[in-house]
Amino acid sequence: MRTALLFGWVMAAGTLAFAQAPPAAAPRPAPTAPPQTQAPPQTQAPAPAPRRPAAPAATVAARTGMAIMVTDPAGKPWGGVRVTISGPSERSGTTDSSGQLRVAGLQAGTYRLRFTSDEVVTFEREVTVRAGQTGEIDVTLTAAPPPPPPPLQALAPPAAPEPPKVCPKGMPLATSIVDFLDRNLIRNNEPRRETLVSCSGNTRTTLVQMTQNQALRLYENAEVTYYVVAGEGALKVDERETGLAAGSFVSIPRGTGHELLRRGRRPLIVIAQVSGEPCEEAK
Repeated sequence: MRTALLFGWVMAAGTLAFAQAPPAAAPRPAPTAPPQTQAPPQTQAPAPAPRRPAAPAATVAARTGMAIMVTDPAGKPWGGVRVTISGPSERSGTTDSSGQLRVAGLQAGTYRLRFTSDEVVTFEREVTVRAGQTGEIDVTLTAAPPPPPPPLQALAPPAAPEPPKVCPKGMPLATSIVDFLDRNLIRNNEPRRETLVSCSGNTRTTLVQMTQNQALRLYENAEVTYYVVAGEGALKVDERETGLAAGSFVSIPRGTGHELLRRGRRPLIVIAQVSGEPCEEAK
């Protein structure tokens, strides 16, 4: 009985193992080679052209620069203008008599140019310089306006005029001109005699006797009056003559030139009074 059970169990296990085993894979077909195609004929590529070696940086910088021309609005060259160059390279210079300035050895880039002089209005301009090239720069400047006049200095107030000099006053006088003339009569050989009658402050009175013409006289700061005592003559002012005789009266304003002329054979005798000039001495 035990033998029959054991044999049945072994058969059942074998059947189960056979049922769980996978089926064998089918064999893969052998790969077939693709059909061969004829390759196109190969062409030879052209050889690259040889490259030119780059110029050294120092050589390019040496050829890089500016040619500056400065003129006035009429196109006339303007020399003596200071040019200051700011940028990758710093330079400065002054235009010559032909208005030109050449600058070399610059690095390529953008620069600001400043033009200054006492004769021109300050001007600035921006320019670009390319490597290996000389940029031509034409600039027209405007003349600077004339400098303003110096400030006026405050003028000191004018000094107060000095008061007129006044001489001491003289003594009161009352006399006879006839008697005075007798005591001081001119001599025949005298061309002129002038005798002081009175003098007080700035008024002087004299007795004048003439046998010849009196030269031109002019009192800048005094008035003159004449009274003819005796004789004949004439008063000449601005080439105009006026006759004089005993009893004539003449008034001459200050600053007026005049002449007394004698006429006839007798001396011309006058009382002359000058007002406005100090007396030499009080009398």
